[in-house]
Amino acid sequence: MPTKKPRLIVTLEPSLYDKVKAISKANGTALSLTARDLIREACEDIEDLGLVALARRRLKSGQKGRWLTHGEIWK
Repeated sequence: MPTKKPRLIVTLEPSLYDKVKAISKANGTALSLTARDLIREACEDIEDLGLVALARRRLKSGQKGRWLTHGEIWK
């Protein structure tokens, strides 16, 4: 069945393949869907790390006068 979604071919070490296969079996999902979900989670984790680094830089800048309080943000 043709699809317009981009495809990706990935080569895994046998031990990593076995882990992904075990997760797939435990979740009752297709191997490709499991791999997609794991990649998505990894991308979100990396994105979160970038946001943490940004927040730390802002906190270290010492310019607290320009920050909004929690209450001000939710008004």
